[in-house]
Amino acid sequence: MRGIAYILAPALVFAGLAAAGAAAPAPIKLAVFPFELEDFSAGAGHVPPDEIDREQLRLSTDEARRLIAESSRYQLVDVGAVNDEAVKVGKLRDCNGCEAAIAAGLAADQSMVGIVTRISRTEYAVTYKIRDARSGAIVDTEQTDLRMGANVAWSRGARWLVQNRLLETKQVASNQAESKQDLPPSLAVAEIDYVDTSGEVVDQSADHRRRLRAFEASLRSDLAASGKWRSVALDCPLDACSIGDITANQLIGKAQAAGADFLLISAFHKVSTLVQWAKFDMMDLKAQKLSFERLVSFRGDNDEAWRRAEAFMVRDILDRDFTQPAAAALPRSP
Repeated sequence: MRGIAYILAPALVFAGLAAAGAAAPAPIKLAVFPFELEDFSAGAGHVPPDEIDREQLRLSTDEARRLIAESSRYQLVDVGAVNDEAVKVGKLRDCNGCEAAIAAGLAADQSMVGIVTRISRTEYAVTYKIRDARSGAIVDTEQTDLRMGANVAWSRGARWLVQNRLLETKQVASNQAESKQDLPPSLAVAEIDYVDTSGEVVDQSADHRRRLRAFEASLRSDLAASGKWRSVALDCPLDACSIGDITANQLIGKAQAAGADFLLISAFHKVSTLVQWAKFDMMDLKAQKLSFERLVSFRGDNDEAWRRAEAFMVRDILDRDFTQPAAAALPRSP
């Protein structure tokens, strides 16, 4: 089973990060681009975004910009004159960090993209990603927990995220020099590698892709909502960040660059119409060890079956104490 029998690559590369601070810094010039929708709901392939969706994205953007403009930490940079195609079609989230270069062209210090992830018609999460305009590196990313509400609730999620993560939490950390040890460990969840050898006549690749992205989004949100984990994002394009796309070394490097303490690598294998196998490996990046591995099977291949599998994995991860030393070292290269 490709991606199941041997997830981890034999070599690891760990890079150290250094940070420097300055007293009473000038406001950061921030280019806040329009919020975008990634729709992983069951009807996404049949019901395109409508005017209400677009209006709620606009309201989410306006609310985020209002709060940021009122803060002393940031200075808004006008993006209204930007003529880039990725901005026009709402695909900055998939352009591999191109928003940073656009922000740099506007003399901004940083760029911000907001993303509303629709899991179902009544469930969503909101994420923001902030990049350094010169290097393109992600400097901050946060996500709400899984929230209940239709599209009219999106702006409330955006407001909560900006107030409680971008502004309030960062200000507390700045004013009190809050140590990282006082925060829950940070977790990067890689995209899930998927293999289907069931031999079914019906092509379900589009549904599988949608369910994979929904599974990952719910996993990040549910773990963060527990208060035991902080979610950080890997800096790589959509549909190109699984163990089937790049090596474990590359995933580890991206997780290290994102400031993650742990990295979750997963692979699914559908072997028949009703049976799927799922392999999960949790890697302790500081100890350079495998903390946890799990091979499970789940029955069914519909939205409900995938939701049950995600809920099971969340419970299993939350029931474990990852503050204890990892049991086994990761394999070294020969």
